[in-house]
Amino acid sequence: MALANQEAARLNHNYLAPEHILLGLIAEGACVATEALRLLDVDLNKVRDKLASQMKRGDSNGSVGRRPQTNETKEIISLAIVEARNSKHRYIGTEHLVLALLQLPDALPSRVLHEQGVEPNRLRDKVLAMLRSNVEGDHDLAHSRHGDFEWVHQQELAKAFRSPKFWHTMILAVDSANRLGAGEVEPQHLLFALLRDESSGVARLLKDKGITMDWLNEQLSHR
Repeated sequence: MALANQEAARLNHNYLAPEHILLGLIAEGACVATEALRLLDVDLNKVRDKLASQMKRGDSNGSVGRRPQTNETKEIISLAIVEARNSKHRYIGTEHLVLALLQLPDALPSRVLHEQGVEPNRLRDKVLAMLRSNVEGDHDLAHSRHGDFEWVHQQELAKAFRSPKFWHTMILAVDSANRLGAGEVEPQHLLFALLRDESSGVARLLKDKGITMDWLNEQLSHR
């Protein structure tokens, strides 16, 4: 979702739409959603180009910050939660988002994926085969890079999706990682994000303890 916000910023859009989510999934690279699509012989470069050809650049300044979700985006998130629940998964993953995108037939991502021959049931079967899901609801974490804490309970994740402040912090963390040339967001980038949000009580608390941007940069330079 943070990558989707980046895609919206790149296009100078001041809103978050389903097409930004699909672009974000493609930008993620090696994830369950993109791997499942590749197994169905989907050319992700063609998908990206097709999306780009039908998306006009906006007139916002493309600045980093939270963007309001369109009604379609809110529906996508709700559908993704339903997909996870129906699959007996205790987390919301990229696979659930791409399956949700296919359920809005009039939305641009669904039209583009259908043109590539993607059908929801085939994609769902491919995803479940990849994850080796089972009826007891235990999620197979073999694909996880970060261990048993990779998953987040659906209800808790839904709270995060509904929190503009949460996404504002996450977007700042992604931006901090990009500025530092990092390939992915790490814990220190979250700390940078908290320090950059001067309206936050957390930022003031950290600064009162002597934890500033300069201090953090100095500490990381010695690692």
